[in-house]
Amino acid sequence: MYEKTTWTIKFKLKDLNKNGTYKLRLALASVQLSELEVRANDLNTDTPPLFSTGTIGGDNAVARHGIHGLYWLFSVDIPGQLLNLDGENAIYLTKINEGIIFPGGIMYDYIRLEGPPPVVLHLSVPSDP
Repeated sequence: MYEKTTWTIKFKLKDLNKNGTYKLRLALASVQLSELEVRANDLNTDTPPLFSTGTIGGDNAVARHGIHGLYWLFSVDIPGQLLNLDGENAIYLTKINEGIIFPGGIMYDYIRLEGPPPVVLHLSVPSDP
């Protein structure tokens, strides 16, 4: 039997928009019978994750050749209020495949965190009559 495996991505922020929505882009090169859960700054697996792929993949490319796998792209919303300006942040990626006899697997292409779009102010200046 295989158990959950969690990867931790640690980072600091120079700016933080607590009211904005950050985007975590997960590009997967290949997946074999796995589920991926995403959490931000809270590894408590008793609470629902921010995002879960559900069980995906079946191309068996992990065991053979990643270039033959099906490409997966996910965009995960992370509310700004879950992130910290002071101190360290962590994004937890947990691969779930409990109870599966043959271990599944995930091959990442890239992982990117994008900040919220900047706030644009449109000011109108009254004209003198």
